[in-house]
Amino acid sequence: MYVEDSFPWFILSTKPRQEFVAERNLKLLGVEVYLPIYFKKIKKNKEKVEVIAPLFSGYLFAQFPIDEKYHSVIYTRGVKSVLGNREGLWIIEGRKVEDIKKREDNGVVVLRKMNADFKKGDMILIDEGDFDGWEGVFFEELPDRQRAVIMLTNVGYSSKLIVEKRFLKLHT
Repeated sequence: MYVEDSFPWFILSTKPRQEFVAERNLKLLGVEVYLPIYFKKIKKNKEKVEVIAPLFSGYLFAQFPIDEKYHSVIYTRGVKSVLGNREGLWIIEGRKVEDIKKREDNGVVVLRKMNADFKKGDMILIDEGDFDGWEGVFFEELPDRQRAVIMLTNVGYSSKLIVEKRFLKLHT
């Protein structure tokens, strides 16, 4: 059974390829951090090998008292920013963090296979993950064939978002 946490989970943007650096340094500050990881297939010396990689490249989640730790968090090595806008900082429900954790096996998120082939211009719905319920237009598949760029349609401005393809489905 899920119990609401005492502090909200914030979405932090990290500096390029510094997710693990930010995670380590935030933990040293006493901040609760969750960096979901998965096995990513890459080509190394003409062979495909699996490496540990952040599930959401460039992002991690942190739970902390905003009044006490915000300043320290935004100046932590590896952290680029806490996501948000003029109305406030964006949070992710603790329940969603727990949902991601439930898909782990030995600390690594297990990805589900999807055989969906999308075409440019397809209306899609993100039906899982942090952006669950967001809508967009399929723009392009990325070279790793596991992620895609979508143009969000339910935000107040035009924005591209890179999403794991397994989170997408055709929107009817």
